[in-house]
Amino acid sequence: MGNAENTESRINAAIARLQAAADKISTDQSQASFDMGGGVSDVGLSEENSALKRELGELQAKYDALKRTADIVSTRLDNSIDELSAILEQ
Repeated sequence: MGNAENTESRINAAIARLQAAADKISTDQSQASFDMGGGVSDVGLSEENSALKRELGELQAKYDALKRTADIVSTRLDNSIDELSAILEQ
């Protein structure tokens, strides 16, 4: 389970970084809009924001898949332990 926990913590850290980057982009766009007195039409920031959102979605999907797999493994281990305990009690 250590590998799954390590993967989960890495995914959580990546999600946090992506969210911070997306928040910073939003803040930067708002500030630029305020400073320039109008809307920001910087295509680069918009594309980067879209890419970060896609990556965040992909990482969340991978996290969900890993969590489901860990839950299945945990259930199987619990069942195996219960079976072994029953055998040893006989």
